[in-house]
Amino acid sequence: MFTVERAVLAQVSDRAPCKTKTRRPLSPAALAEAERLRAQAVTRGSTAERVVINLDTYAAVADRLRTAPTPEEEPGK
Repeated sequence: MFTVERAVLAQVSDRAPCKTKTRRPLSPAALAEAERLRAQAVTRGSTAERVVINLDTYAAVADRLRTAPTPEEEPGK
């Protein structure tokens, strides 16, 4: 285990960390693309708005699972 630890620590440098990325304002092209994507989302609607969940199906399955079937009720017997 110590061999692995030494190998890992040998790869680590004691140099100063890299300078942080220079923050620049968004370019006009980036702003235009962001606006295009926002307009697309408004036109189509989000995925969450399009999903429909039928709780009647869930309730029917839950009702069947509330009790275990008796040996007479089990299918195939």
